Amino acid sequence: MPILFMLYPGLPAQAIIPSSLGVIFLNTLINNFNFFKEGLSPSKRTVINFAITCAVGAGIGAYAIHYVDSGVIKKLFAGIMIIIAIKVLASKTNNNNNKLAENQTKLGMTGFFGSIISSVTGLGGGIVFVPMLVSLVKLPLIYISPYSNVAMSFATLIGVLPHFFYPLELDLNGFYSKGYIGHVNYMFILLIFSGSIITSKLGTRLNTKVDFVIKKRLLAGLLILFAIKTFV
Repeated sequence: MPILFMLYPGLPAQAIIPSSLGVIFLNTLINNFNFFKEGLSPSKRTVINFAITCAVGAGIGAYAIHYVDSGVIKKLFAGIMIIIAIKVLASKTNNNNNKLAENQTKLGMTGFFGSIISSVTGLGGGIVFVPMLVSLVKLPLIYISPYSNVAMSFATLIGVLPHFFYPLELDLNGFYSKGYIGHVNYMFILLIFSGSIITSKLGTRLNTKVDFVIKKRLLAGLLILFAIKTFV
């Protein structure tokens, strides 16, 4: 999302967010398969919980985005990134204990509110769901990425579908202008997804190897950097 905003500043948020959601959906499918092979997938009860709560939250967000000014969405996007960055840095929870206890109420809240934020801003699982799974659900570190990917699969699928049926009322030039179906640009999705295939597999391997503190600092630093760029 931040990179697309920087590369195509003339496009409104409504013409970028759906493509971001499409990329994230395809990427999470690969991640979920890789985590399943490693035995880190959530229980069936949690998958159903996420399916329902993420679908409701994403549906609300996908509807609301068309009634909010593009500039407001970008400011909201940047503001949320800064808040999450501060929350991530302030969190002292390491959660290195691998004993898993699923709190379905907190997981449902994460799915619902995380999906609303994701649908309105186009933010991915790492930025929205990871801080919530760390601070609210308090999942063991090794399970955070697998759970956030399952949640994002449902959130992005429901979030992107309505955008296919909204006509894009813009006079666009450039190679990407022919790639729109409604508000969804399949050229953006395919190009970005093709690059993510390799990095997705690398990310799942690094999940258990990178220190928790390093993860926090990298995530917070990227959030603040992108937030400043979005405001500018």
